[in-house]
Amino acid sequence: MTIKIAREGGRLPRTTPGAHASTAPATPRSGRQFRSLLSHLAIALTATLLLGGCASENLHKAEAPRFQLAWPEPPDPARYVYEGQLRSPADIRPENEDERLRRMLTGRGAVSTDPAYRKPAALAARKGRIYVADPPTASIVVFDIPRQRVFRMGVREPNQVMKPVSLAIDGAGRVYVLDSKRRTVMVYDALGLFLFSVGDPKALNQPSGVAVSADGQRIFVVDRGSLEGDDHKVVAYAPDGKELFRLGPRGAGPGQFNIPLSATVSPDGTLFVLDSGNFRVQGFDLDGTPRLTFGNVGAGLGQFSRPRSIATDPNGNIFVSDGSFNNVQIFNPRGQLLMWIGKPDLRNGPGQFGLIAGVATDETGRLYVSDHYHNKIEVYRPVIAAEPQISGR
Repeated sequence: MTIKIAREGGRLPRTTPGAHASTAPATPRSGRQFRSLLSHLAIALTATLLLGGCASENLHKAEAPRFQLAWPEPPDPARYVYEGQLRSPADIRPENEDERLRRMLTGRGAVSTDPAYRKPAALAARKGRIYVADPPTASIVVFDIPRQRVFRMGVREPNQVMKPVSLAIDGAGRVYVLDSKRRTVMVYDALGLFLFSVGDPKALNQPSGVAVSADGQRIFVVDRGSLEGDDHKVVAYAPDGKELFRLGPRGAGPGQFNIPLSATVSPDGTLFVLDSGNFRVQGFDLDGTPRLTFGNVGAGLGQFSRPRSIATDPNGNIFVSDGSFNNVQIFNPRGQLLMWIGKPDLRNGPGQFGLIAGVATDETGRLYVSDHYHNKIEVYRPVIAAEPQISGR
């Protein structure tokens, strides 16, 4: 079952699409006649389907699969609930009555259901806009929920992106796109107008992540380096492109890294770097002074096996996706495990991931998770205290 997302009072409610059929209606003479004709045809079609369904119900009756829609599972109180998927324009634009009837009769919807992206490599979200880095199409796909439309940015020459691999957003809503092919950070406004670029391509080897302070005065580029080399680092830039300082090189000590992949800046100004090859997260102040470290290798709670991406929410909680566990572990600002969301599964239900990838949050606390295997983005909403728990099939 596909759960669509549509804007409703600033929330993203769950809706379910209607059934499909393949009968094409005749062209009506007026809108009223057309709706009347569609209504009669839909009633007849529904009755036919119901009669056919009753005749074969006993032969094909099966228990609907159960999906976990609330995390954690009962009896623990729910902290997050599954809200839906973002894959196509149809997931954010609801059909009107005429469009719904037309789709039921023709099997063709007025809104595209084709995937808007090919490989959701990285995510960022703010004010109802979800930005998706899509390297195969050399663009940033934007799900603009307030305007109920999907568009691409970073595609206009000469300031187009070539291989976007990481995203960040500052307090003013500017979007920072790390282009691993250009080896620079391209900066755009919320609607895709190019503003400026930051970074020295000669100083970066294999850039993999970008983070930015809320005021936009510190732009951090994560460079995973090479497997054989020691140039594994984080470089801090000012908006004018001046290099401020570096963290690294390769190693296991404080301020050293082994294949760092991603970074994020929390609301209190802590820079968290996902030190993937050391199976840990390192925290620094905005001047590069170490603050804390947590995590180690293993298959236990709070441990890492194949950490992929990192994000923080408005409360300072830290979210780390892991490609081996196919889940997102959630830690408090001190690095203590709170809970996790997701599990490995190839059936592609809610909370089921085949190859988890990017993770992001927005100002409402919503969590966005991308999966390369199922080619999807799932959305989770934080539960308000005393909100009833839900379960799903």
